[in-house]
Amino acid sequence: MNFKYTSLAALLSITLSGCGAFSVLDEVVPDNTKEYRKAETMPPLDVPPDLSAASINDDIVKNTSTSATYSEFKEEAENPLASKYNIVQDIKPALTGEGATRHLIVPNSEESTWEHLASFVDEKGLSVKRSDQRIGLMDTDIGEDSYAYRLRIERGDTSKQTLVYVSAAGMEDNAQKNEAMLRQVADSFGELHQQEKEVLQEQVASLSPEAVTTTLIDEEGGHQSLLVEQDFPDVWKRVGRVLDSKGFKVEDRDRSRGTYLVHYIDPLVGAQEEEGMLSTLAFWRDDVDNTPEEFYNIKLISDAEDTRIIILDAEGTISASDTSKRLLKLLQEQLS
Repeated sequence: MNFKYTSLAALLSITLSGCGAFSVLDEVVPDNTKEYRKAETMPPLDVPPDLSAASINDDIVKNTSTSATYSEFKEEAENPLASKYNIVQDIKPALTGEGATRHLIVPNSEESTWEHLASFVDEKGLSVKRSDQRIGLMDTDIGEDSYAYRLRIERGDTSKQTLVYVSAAGMEDNAQKNEAMLRQVADSFGELHQQEKEVLQEQVASLSPEAVTTTLIDEEGGHQSLLVEQDFPDVWKRVGRVLDSKGFKVEDRDRSRGTYLVHYIDPLVGAQEEEGMLSTLAFWRDDVDNTPEEFYNIKLISDAEDTRIIILDAEGTISASDTSKRLLKLLQEQLS
């Protein structure tokens, strides 16, 4: 009994001291439950005038209209015609995969691929039982071959590539019929691809520069000149590109005088002088060994709407040498 009363007293003492502790805790961390219940809901935050709420879109799925992948970036970098002239690379539709993964790779966007598939199914005389472009799924009714097809599309590695799958719709798969239909789809895209190639070829042809008439003229004194039926600014640019592409060492260029000073060693001259094989490969010689005959001025002269080209030697005199004639012949071949 004494133990029971002693334990009860101890428990009561602990409880009273605990209540005291809670009162001290309330002073440090006050209970704001009543005030919280009385609190009012704050109005929603205002959107700044330069940022409308409609422009904020958290929908990530299917929101790929402005996305760019590394493969697309690489394609554009390796194919400058795509960005400059809107000409795509020559990629043919291709079949790949085995079994359930068998599919057709089409070099078109999902939208254009879907439109073509709809036209293809209609031309085949198949009725469509179900069609949902959002998920890229098209089911046909059972046709004359007692089979219903399911055409499904997915995006490929880039936005300009689409994958096409063919399977059974609502029945057991027949691999042979699926393959036959997939090949028919491939053939239809192949014909479309051929038509696109012809259009692209026409575009490329329209972008190619028009043929320019050039004529070599024998002048008095035994020298020649090259008459180019094109104005001076265009011929000046084109001659500069020819010299750069052919590896000429251009020592100086002066557009105001219409001259390109080039260092040119004619290998045929070295052969005629029988200086041996090494003399024909004269690029190994130092500049100090260059003879005056190795420097030529290619001079352009405006002649109304045409341009006349002559070759001057290092002294500024019109050259009648065989080397100057070969230079003019080279320019004629490149400028025509």
